[in-house]
Amino acid sequence: MTAPQLLDEVRRRPLVVVANRLPVTQTEDGWEASAGGLVTALRPVIAETGGAWIGWDDDADAVPRRVEGLHADLHAVSLTAEEVAGHYHGFSNRTLWPLFHDAVVQPVIDRSWWQAYQEVNRRFAEVAHRVIADADEPPLLWVQDYHLLLLPDLLRRLSPQSPIGLFLHVPFPPPELMARLPWRDQLLQGMLAADSIGFHTTRYRDNFVRSVQQLFTGITSLGDTLALPDGRYVQTVAHPISIDTEEFSDLANDPETERELAELREQFAGRKVFLGVDRLDYTKGIRHRLQSIELLLEEHPELRGEIAFVQIAVPSRDDVEEYRDLRTQVETEVGRINGRFTEPGSDVPVHYLYRGVPRTRLAAYYRLADVMCITPLKDGMNLVAKEFVTVQAAAGEAGTLLLSEFTGAAQEFEQDAVRCNPFDSEGTSHLMAAALQLDEGDRRQRIGRMAEAVRSCDVFRWVDDELSDIARGHASP
Repeated sequence: MTAPQLLDEVRRRPLVVVANRLPVTQTEDGWEASAGGLVTALRPVIAETGGAWIGWDDDADAVPRRVEGLHADLHAVSLTAEEVAGHYHGFSNRTLWPLFHDAVVQPVIDRSWWQAYQEVNRRFAEVAHRVIADADEPPLLWVQDYHLLLLPDLLRRLSPQSPIGLFLHVPFPPPELMARLPWRDQLLQGMLAADSIGFHTTRYRDNFVRSVQQLFTGITSLGDTLALPDGRYVQTVAHPISIDTEEFSDLANDPETERELAELREQFAGRKVFLGVDRLDYTKGIRHRLQSIELLLEEHPELRGEIAFVQIAVPSRDDVEEYRDLRTQVETEVGRINGRFTEPGSDVPVHYLYRGVPRTRLAAYYRLADVMCITPLKDGMNLVAKEFVTVQAAAGEAGTLLLSEFTGAAQEFEQDAVRCNPFDSEGTSHLMAAALQLDEGDRRQRIGRMAEAVRSCDVFRWVDDELSDIARGHASP
């Protein structure tokens, strides 16, 4: 079948999304659909086919079957505090997360966490079994991310006729790092039960294929297809996730965004603004970025009082020790830099916000930024980069994107972003200074080309590509 025919065939099936969390939030006014990109992208698909979403929630018993604006039945997985601690805080985020991000922090190997990870994947499979049993025909099952890597194999046993897809939202490490994990075989076998496995980039896909071939015999790579010894074929594909470009373009020119921007421009009048927007995570390179800002101020005294750095750090995993330590380290760095370079009666050079900000405020910061600093040590994609260039282009701004070469987004934006090595703090500081000197026309053209790249491969294109390849993998001989 052709790609459009495959997509039509897939859209006739009910879609069951399985993710660590449900796509809903409980507010004072009741339950509502979350605003995440995956939810936005899947809404029209689910509205057309019907379907379900399986995920964990803190208050599983209170989750309604349906919420307004999301045409999917919600099925909450109930987990004990011990299971959450072992599966989520332990194995997922202290073992797999650092390992998959090139071990920038040493992964913790704990067999009790591995046991919890196995048990929670089984719990998700039990809920999926009930959903599959109630369906009129075998649904398409789409598993999301590193929390559920054993699940495709469990689902394959429950519903052999269902197309099964897996998408990994984080990087996949090279074989020599994957080999460190005692349970690497079980995880890879769990993933290989899917009909299609999606990654952000060809590099992550190739890392997976090389890991499989080094650990297992009898597996042949045929382009983007793996031929398994049992006669099955698995698609391994690179589909970079993206954003709803229309939504962010509208947000860029929203009247509330304009009001927020006017306030910010008054606050930072006369200064060039460097901006960082990240979850507070050790992979994001926030401490390295602060060191580069400090070197910039140290080596360019003429910029003191002429630039400001705004770091928005969204709280993340406060109950994990490494993240509590990181918050202390970052806040210490901010205080030290401000202590060194703040003149009496003057504003501080570093503005640190440990909180999330409303969407219009965020768009206003994107428009304000002269240099957007996205410098993670490792990042599967980084949607902030795509949001920034989309907002800037829609509003006719001419900022510069300083982008780590270790992000998935760097492959899409190529040389239009100012690429940096975040491990080289001094080199990054030189690039920060150079970014301020770029010609306005050049900056505008770069932003335009990057925004067009995002527009041509938006989140809806990502969904279509993923679902088509899941169907293609299921239809393989």
